[in-house]
Parts: sequence; structure tokens; C-alpha cells
Amino acid sequence: MKKVVSAILCIALLAGLVTALAACNNTPREEILKLYMPGEYIDEDIFEEFESWYQDNYGKKITVQLETFDAVEDVQLAVEGSKADYDLLCPSDYMVEYLLSKNLLLESGVDLTREGLFRNEYVETTRQFDPTLKYAVPYMYGTLGLVYDITKTNGKKIDSWDSLFGGEFSGKRSVKDSIRDAYAAACLYNKRNETAGLTGNEQRAAIQSIFEDTSAETVNAAKNTLLNVKNGSVWDVDNVKYEMAANQTNVAVALMWSCDAGYVMNAYEDEDGNEHDGNHNLWYVVPKEGGNVYIDAFVVSKYAANVDAARAFLQFICTKDIAVRNSEYAGAISPVAEAYNELYAYYTEDEDGLFSEEDVSTGWKDMFLETMFPSVETLNRCGVMKDFGDGKTRVTEMWSNIQ
Repeated sequence: MKKVVSAILCIALLAGLVTALAACNNTPREEILKLYMPGEYIDEDIFEEFESWYQDNYGKKITVQLETFDAVEDVQLAVEGSKADYDLLCPSDYMVEYLLSKNLLLESGVDLTREGLFRNEYVETTRQFDPTLKYAVPYMYGTLGLVYDITKTNGKKIDSWDSLFGGEFSGKRSVKDSIRDAYAAACLYNKRNETAGLTGNEQRAAIQSIFEDTSAETVNAAKNTLLNVKNGSVWDVDNVKYEMAANQTNVAVALMWSCDAGYVMNAYEDEDGNEHDGNHNLWYVVPKEGGNVYIDAFVVSKYAANVDAARAFLQFICTKDIAVRNSEYAGAISPVAEAYNELYAYYTEDEDGLFSEEDVSTGWKDMFLETMFPSVETLNRCGVMKDFGDGKTRVTEMWSNIQ
């Protein structure tokens, strides 16, 4: 509780500091657009372009200010805890659902159903946490699955959660040190017999029900599964992807987001800004028993002071060129249809020689494309993270036991 209170106070102080700085610069609040989102997740060069675009289209001055957070739960603390002075927030799907349940969002002003604006599969995914499609504007998507080093699996291609939770790679596996991701993976593994043999919508519905189950029985089973691998695993959030890419670890298989896997498969920069060749020994898969599809989305805060500029910014980032640039910067793919199509064409046509003949002959190129642009078949075995609701205490206590 002390940490929570301290966090709320820090957020309030930071919000006050930003406001004070704006006042010192003599910039009226109505000429400032405040964003609150994860770090390294948007091309900040677009801010100046938006400012010019807003002036041209609305005849008003605007300055974009960005503040970043480390964890999605920081958004809850900022908005619900301290009514922080932000216009636009960029949380993940389950947090959008929570904020909506607390009446903390305003309508986005973007028509997600407009023909050709977004890929339909991601519009339908958005309905899981924003049923009316009036509040959330999808920004980036990805999946949760397994990345593995084929040189450390003796050439074996992995397709099951058993590779993470079974005994084959004990001492050579990495579990993400994240309550939601670890819990979801354990539940999908434990309930694998319930989804076996299902296809299409029936499969997707069964997997989605797993993500919505926080019963005592399910939580306890997940705890036991995670405890079974606790001592034979590396528990990590970000470092393992760089270590696997650089072949600096004995980890053979790791729980990982597709965006992180895809980032280090081809040429990438490490945390220090050093450039590296990608590791084409790394493969990624959404296990056959099921996985997670996530959507990070922009929403307008109930406490937004500049709603018009916020809604204009959402229209701006949904244009093809801006969506492509943000995708390239973030290392993830935008669900904006025209941007998605351009990026898919870039990778498949491969005019820059990203893929070798060996990548094509071994199927590595197809695997990479499936990682970044999952097929309908893959998405059918993916559920969406949900707010834990009444089960939050049980899951939190379970995680405390694991830690």
C-alpha cells in the first residue's frame, strides 16, 4: 500500500510539474496535447508534423507533450487514483476494459467500422474490451507465444506449451516475469484437453473462456504449474530476447511477445543503441493449445483538457504513412489496413534482401511473416486478456506465492 500511495503521489507531482512548466512557458493548456504511453512506442518525429497538420486543418496552435509509463497498471493509478492531467492514454486491452467499467473514458471520435480503415479481425478483437467500438482506437497488435532457438532444441520445431511446462527443457527455459502472461500461459497449458480438436469460432470461444476464468480451482492449478517450473527457469521480462539473439544464454525456449521475438530476429538495436544482425536461429510460434492476441489502443481520458486535439490526433495516426512509421519505430504492426498491407508487401516482396535462400527453403521466412502477420487460423486459437474483476485478489495472491 505504501508503494501504491507513493506512486500516486509521484504521478500527481509529475502532472503538477508539467502544468507548472507549461505555465512558465506561457503556453495555454488548450494549446497542449498530453500523451501518456509506454516508452519507445511512437515515432516522436511525427509530433511536429501533427502540430503543423493541426494548424492547417483547425487553424489552432498545438504542442504535443509525451510522458511515458513502465507498466500498464500505471495508467489506472494515474487516471483513477489521481485524475492526472492527460488527454490521451495508450493502455492494453484489459486496462481499456477496466477504465470503461469505471466510466473514465470519453468517446474517441473515430469510426472503427469505416470501410477500409482497420483490418476487420482486429476490429472484432477490439469488441472484446470495447463492445460499442466508441472508445478505443487500436494502435498496435501482437500475440503471446513461444520463441525458441532451433540450435538448442536439436533442430526440433516446437508447437506446444509442453515445451515450456514439461520436463524436456528444464534449466533451459524462460518464463516471463509478468503476472498476466505467466498466468495465461499456465491456464492454456492446464486446459489443453478442453480445446483439443476444436477449430474456427468454436476453438476461439473455448480459448476466450479460459482467459475469463479466475475461479479458485483454475487459479490454484495455475499456481501449481508455475511452481513446478519455478526453479528450472529464468524469470525475465526484456533481457532474455537480447541474450537469445546474441547467443549469450543457454535458454532454448522462452515465453515471449511476438513483437519482441520479431524485433531480434532481423537487424535490431540493443538497449545501448548498438546495431546487431538478427538471429535466424530463433523461431516463434503460437502453441497449438492456444495463445493470446493483444491490442494496445489509444483512448481519451475522462479528465482530458483538450478533447478536440486528442480526437484530431487519433485521426492523424490512423493515416497510412503515419501508421507505417510508427510500426517501423515500435517494431510491431499497425492494424490500420493500408499500413498493414504496405508492410506485408514490403516483407513478402523483400526487395531489400532481408531473407536468404536458406530462410525460404527452411520455412523461416514464412514463420517470420506468420509471427508479424498472424493468419486467421492462428488468431482463432488466441484469446484476449480481460480485467480480472472479482478474481483479481485470487490471482494476485497466487502470484505472490510464485514470487
